[in-house]
Amino acid sequence: MIDIYTFVEAIWLVLAAYGANGLCTLTRGKRRVDFNRNFMGKPVFGKGKTWEGLILGVIVGTAVGTIQMLAFPYLPWGLSDVPLNIIPMGPILGFVLGLGAMLGDLGGSFIKRRLGMERGRPAPLLDQEDFMVGMLIVASLFVVLKWEWVVILLAITPVLHLIANGVAFLIKVKKVPY
Repeated sequence: MIDIYTFVEAIWLVLAAYGANGLCTLTRGKRRVDFNRNFMGKPVFGKGKTWEGLILGVIVGTAVGTIQMLAFPYLPWGLSDVPLNIIPMGPILGFVLGLGAMLGDLGGSFIKRRLGMERGRPAPLLDQEDFMVGMLIVASLFVVLKWEWVVILLAITPVLHLIANGVAFLIKVKKVPY
């Protein structure tokens, strides 16, 4: 059953991935992950996927996981009417979730290049869900995921992603609002 308690559990799980995906764009990296190589006549990932961004994303995921671990004892989990299934966070799981988000983002970029889409062109749902799918796949190797978490995260991520990109566009961090 999807309720507010399950929603809280899902949000706790995804914070490291959201941080990694959202903040990796702050770098203006030059060293492309694909080493300027092509696959099937097209760039593997493209200019926007850099080692600096990937590394920053993983560092952010690690930092968020660490902050969650430190904050956990001080949060009001006991106010819940039902026992919560809160995944124990820490630097290692934060690293894993951040890496999963970055790998998912790379996968989305790979698909866009195969479809002949240029960097920056919108790909509805793919642009919003690629990092989430990557995080969920990698997370499933380390924690038992509830199907409800997956549904919640896949449902809310496109909306949150579009809002975050709109704000980033307004404050001139992004060139496009999507």
